[in-house]
Amino acid sequence: MTEPIDVRQPDLATAWLDTILAVAAKPQHRAFHTVTRIDSAGADGHDRIYRAADDLLTEFGLQSVSTVANTIFPVSMVATSPDPVALGQRYEAIYPELRRLAPGANRDGTYFLRLVAYPGPAGTVNQLARVIAIISRELDSARPKRARYEATVEIPVAESGGPDGGPDEVAGPPPEDSVGVPIFEPRRDTSAMGFPCLSFLSFQHDTESLHTVAHYRSQYVMERGLGNYLGIARLHRYVAGRCGLRTGILTVVAGQAHADKLRRDHVGALQNLRDDLTR
Repeated sequence: MTEPIDVRQPDLATAWLDTILAVAAKPQHRAFHTVTRIDSAGADGHDRIYRAADDLLTEFGLQSVSTVANTIFPVSMVATSPDPVALGQRYEAIYPELRRLAPGANRDGTYFLRLVAYPGPAGTVNQLARVIAIISRELDSARPKRARYEATVEIPVAESGGPDGGPDEVAGPPPEDSVGVPIFEPRRDTSAMGFPCLSFLSFQHDTESLHTVAHYRSQYVMERGLGNYLGIARLHRYVAGRCGLRTGILTVVAGQAHADKLRRDHVGALQNLRDDLTR
């Protein structure tokens, strides 16, 4: 049995590089219970690491880092939407076209669709609007709460029955400063290997900074890892900005991590890059 991996770095790129090298060093390039902590979700890291990742992704015929990141957080649409409710409505409206253009990749949905249109039993719920509303409301209270446990299969339901989960239709239990965002939907996601590998997102704050935990049941660290980190970090920054908080720690937990596609020469090149950046 392999020992778990625990990585901590100040930025996204260095954290990804250290994580993939640590996983690649394990038997069969696989590791259980890999925890990657990024001290600031606002720090992207060195451009050379992104270029190296994209070069490998191109060699393997895989999506670029930015393309993967956009499946979690579509930055161009966010930039032209006034608020999370309008953003969710726009994305839900264009999803049928996204599915038509890429039926294989988007057949069961996208991560962002689950964030803004989670398939609850009484209609879709905009979890992004819900999280921002709950945190903002709690920050305005005299004694903001600091922790709440959540289940990975939580199904949020809008209290007033509305589908968008906006500020006047906040779903779920009483507001707390630790808010869960499930991605997995147990009635639909029955494939053992398919979408979604990201199970849930959890947000916490200390009244000054926002912190995020992302839990993956399985993660392909080469194919998706850096794009996942970047997409979740951009989501983190958006939530923090809407709530008037600073960007804090991002923690990514992978039940099983796989340094997929890499040959020995690829690992050597990544290690040389890591060594060069530390000189």
